[in-house]
Amino acid sequence: MSRKIADDNFLEWEVYVSGGQPDSVEAARIFFYCLDAPMNPARFVRHESGNVALAEAALLEMSDEQLRELLAEAIVNE
Repeated sequence: MSRKIADDNFLEWEVYVSGGQPDSVEAARIFFYCLDAPMNPARFVRHESGNVALAEAALLEMSDEQLRELLAEAIVNE
């Protein structure tokens, strides 16, 4: 599941959860992918739960403003 938000520059971002093994370093990340400028690298934040299912539930409950705040804090995915 994913959501779409617009940032302050009116660029559209797809937001989704992905992760590896539960409670691992790679678990439960919320990714941001710019649909309007695909040359922008994807970004992510780690969800505090370490659990993909909980992160997906949280993603559905977050407001667009909360997601924009997370985008501002996100780390570039390399």
